[in-house]
Amino acid sequence: MVSFILLTYNQEKFVDEAVRSALLQTYQPLEIIISDDASTDRTFEKARNIIGEYKGPHAVTGRVNARNLGTNGHLNIAVGNAKGEFIVVAAGDDVSLPGRVEKLVKQWQSGASGVFSNATIIDARGNTKDIFVRQGYKHMRGWREMVIAGTHGAWGCTLSWEKRVFESFGDMPEDIMGEDAVIPFRSGLLNGLSYVDEPLVHYRDHGGNISFWAEERRLSRNAMVELGSRIMQFKERMYGNWKKDIQLARNKNIIDTREHDWGQLVLDENILLVRKMDDLLKTPLVRLIFLLPYTWLYFARRMCGAVSPFVALRTTAWKLLNGVLHYRAPVAHQIIRRVFGRNL
Repeated sequence: MVSFILLTYNQEKFVDEAVRSALLQTYQPLEIIISDDASTDRTFEKARNIIGEYKGPHAVTGRVNARNLGTNGHLNIAVGNAKGEFIVVAAGDDVSLPGRVEKLVKQWQSGASGVFSNATIIDARGNTKDIFVRQGYKHMRGWREMVIAGTHGAWGCTLSWEKRVFESFGDMPEDIMGEDAVIPFRSGLLNGLSYVDEPLVHYRDHGGNISFWAEERRLSRNAMVELGSRIMQFKERMYGNWKKDIQLARNKNIIDTREHDWGQLVLDENILLVRKMDDLLKTPLVRLIFLLPYTWLYFARRMCGAVSPFVALRTTAWKLLNGVLHYRAPVAHQIIRRVFGRNL
């Protein structure tokens, strides 16, 4: 049994297509849960009408929260209602291709706790705008890679996971936005994170999306610095949650003491670095040019106790480029990434 959870909230313009894409999934046996977070428009009414007309093979239910819980609280309730061993999640404004669940399940059965895929970006009318990443994207499978890189490299709009992730670590924490800040890392602590190098979701970029990525595309250059500061604070909370998950993994003998101590050490260094990057974002540009090389060498030297000097230099450089230059000089940042072949 697999559970497909469609999370909806005030998406009446797009929910019809989202629900129908769930009903068209080719995988069986499939439980489909349409879960609404107390929408104030006709989102759930429209979804319920489609459910009432459905005569297909899937077991379909609709539910609505008594009050608005927010993204993470809503997800926790929906997952708690799911009976499947494997959970596939979609948003009420996105479209899943018919073979999405089938391909994700096949990848999961090859040995992974979490699976995500590429996605096509569409506009409000359904016209194709772009693709998330070019073919050949190199994802991070294990938690150690994510700790060193300081990121998970996955995206929530295509994410799926075995229910064991929730059973082992509990509900999503509500002090951090988005399942992709939590689920990929927890999956990495178990059997790892896997990737399907194919667009299985049409991610709808309609101007009201709730994500840093969507917000960034609408901002002026001056507002980018403020967004960067908020992201550094977000990353600090994310690392704090990762530290708790590492501790829980040690308590349950998922990892050993040596791995626990190493992970805590590197995450502490990541926290110090994002705090420094938050300061650098607000530093005058001339001074920033002189501070960046010093900051790079200082934190790379600190990391040498946990990783090789080469890895410390490389990963610290990319963290600074993606955490400071991206928000202070986005054009220069994109040029550097293309020169080095980074396709995200």
